[in-house]
Amino acid sequence: MNDDQKKCILIVDDHLEIVRTLVMNFRARGYQTLSAGDAKSAAALVAEGNPDAMILDLGLPDMDGSDLIVKIRSWSNLPILVLSGRTELDRKLNALKSGADDYISKPFEIDEVVARVEAVLRRSTNTTSNPYFDLGRWRIDLSKHQIADSKDNKSDLHLTPIEWRLLEYLLSKSGSLVSQRELLQAVWGDSYENETNYLRLFISQLRKKLEPNPQLPAYILTEPGIGYRLIAISVPAAKKVDDNA
Repeated sequence: MNDDQKKCILIVDDHLEIVRTLVMNFRARGYQTLSAGDAKSAAALVAEGNPDAMILDLGLPDMDGSDLIVKIRSWSNLPILVLSGRTELDRKLNALKSGADDYISKPFEIDEVVARVEAVLRRSTNTTSNPYFDLGRWRIDLSKHQIADSKDNKSDLHLTPIEWRLLEYLLSKSGSLVSQRELLQAVWGDSYENETNYLRLFISQLRKKLEPNPQLPAYILTEPGIGYRLIAISVPAAKKVDDNA
């Protein structure tokens, strides 16, 4: 959103009373609001609703909130404030390491929540990336973890969780050279930074699923001895929505 427009806050919590309280108070302060009660709906609203910040409860019915943060961080820098009843230090640290910008424990004071949201908004220009990409015949929707044939938008392509994490990271760096070490650390963790055999195996599997000719890849390119480069086309969100109309 532009600075002269009302900022939009996405509130993600499965407790309706908390959602109502936050919606009422943010609207009273001149904000627009969106709300979701589960991770799937929240990811869709981040992709298509273009909020300026998100308030997130970790205890969602379909996914742990920290996992949702990781998923969103694969394609968006949306400011995320965690508002959770989980007060354990390791829970807080995990949420922050996953990519949350701030953390407030329940019960909360509404004025503090508003002040914290305004603080993360000041630090951010809402550089949300586009979650939609075209890779040859395939239309990739990172927000829904779906890959469909771009001609009919119906034929879903299945990827394993590791394949998804690898593809998401390469898409986040689309067009740029990514070193083997960086990929291994991002997808498997620091202790796997020298396990290049893992990388070769899963890159090969991705090519078999995504490339028209895996032996002569056109999209997932190898830079010998260095790393990999993914060539994909970012698709505007409006076009993606229109395509499904």
